[in-house]
Amino acid sequence: MKENSSNKNSEITKNALFGIGWTYLSFVLGKLLSFVSTLILARILVPQQFGLVAYCTLAVQYLDIINQSGMDDALIARKDMIEQAANSAFVSNMIMGVVSFGIAWMTAPEIALFFKVDEITPLFRLLALVLPVNAIGLVPYTMLSRDLRFQVKLIPDIFQGVSKGLTSIILAAAGFGPWSLIWGQIAGAGISVVLSWSLANWRPSWKFNWRATRDVLVYGGHITVGDFLGNLRANVDYIIVGRILGAATLGIYTLSYRIPELVINSVNSVVGTVAFPLISRISSDKENLRSTYFGYIRYIALFTFPIGFGLALVSPLFVETFLSENWLPVIVPMELISIALAVSSVGYVPGVLYKAIGHPEILNWLSLIQIPTITAIIWFATRWGINGVAAGQILFGCFSFVLDGYVVSRIIEFKMKEMWQALVPAITCTMGMIVVVSAAKLILPSSRIVQLVSVILLGASTFIILLYFVDRQLVSQVFGTIKKMRVRQ
Repeated sequence: MKENSSNKNSEITKNALFGIGWTYLSFVLGKLLSFVSTLILARILVPQQFGLVAYCTLAVQYLDIINQSGMDDALIARKDMIEQAANSAFVSNMIMGVVSFGIAWMTAPEIALFFKVDEITPLFRLLALVLPVNAIGLVPYTMLSRDLRFQVKLIPDIFQGVSKGLTSIILAAAGFGPWSLIWGQIAGAGISVVLSWSLANWRPSWKFNWRATRDVLVYGGHITVGDFLGNLRANVDYIIVGRILGAATLGIYTLSYRIPELVINSVNSVVGTVAFPLISRISSDKENLRSTYFGYIRYIALFTFPIGFGLALVSPLFVETFLSENWLPVIVPMELISIALAVSSVGYVPGVLYKAIGHPEILNWLSLIQIPTITAIIWFATRWGINGVAAGQILFGCFSFVLDGYVVSRIIEFKMKEMWQALVPAITCTMGMIVVVSAAKLILPSSRIVQLVSVILLGASTFIILLYFVDRQLVSQVFGTIKKMRVRQ
């Protein structure tokens, strides 16, 4: 019995590693393109223009939650009557796409009034076109995840980033200002929808079942509330910065957050894509659930800790090398946000687990604790500008990490010290990397680009070497998975 359980657990771990590894390697291409386009756009546009679009993007996120209505998660978690549930989700999304666009059109003036920026109204109304467009492609896109077709799913993701970036850059160079960013998002959404329908092995059959419809709507309702609260928690800093500190400051803060987010949160996105369907399949096996949970947080930390603290070390060199003088205020908040995202990344897996075990309402209850906390921290921190806000993110990240860890430990029954033990390799090697890189920066050549490349290479090699001595078995397992991925390709 124990042998069967061990084999089953080993197979789940291999599937998880394969899914995360292949998806992340593919995901890098899309995010690299997005990263490059962001740098190019930052040299064409000014912080004020980035800030105007940030207001619109911030507002449309909440309408997109209504637009999706949690149907994607409901379909992935579904165990039976998949076809009927998918048809119900498709019809629901079509209706909500129209409704959410109508809400956006009517509320645009009020949003502009709240942020005290009249230019928002036409920009927001145009951006709202992504809502019905996204609604059309949600079900086929979700079915790619449900079928564990992670390689295929990355095709619409990558081409969405490419089309979004190219459209924005071309229009920005032509003098379209903030409108270029809006049209880029619409173009990206359109390409993603077309590719999702082309690649998914699903078409609506118009077969419905009342129980399946009711189940996806109820489950989706919990997810919608949770996503709305989660987005409010995640975007409180943007709302407060935009409202209190203005569009130009919001533009600087947005770029400070965007660059580390492109790198670090990519790991979270990939892990969520792979983990949700896999954890859903073992949700009744508590032993495998614990093992899988510790495996995910261990591997997330191995990526995000060195990347986050590494970005903090190279932020001054990076900004001075690639951005114009308009963006020098980005340096300090980027350093702090990189650390904050590294810390908070470990708290991403609990959210996936709550949904996978059929209890998304836990996210709602936690959000009711976290939202007042982050609001108070950020509001108080604005007296020190965006540097204070960024520092507040580190404090909140630590608070959320402890809170989520405690809740998960009660659900799947483990001791908090076991979670800390899973993070020891990443923490130890990251601290060693920081010491080595900090010392090396004092003796590197004065050329910024040489320093930047040297620090990145030194940091990566130092972390890998230290990891080899700290946990040799872990390194062998990762490289073994990479070799298997190459063979499968």
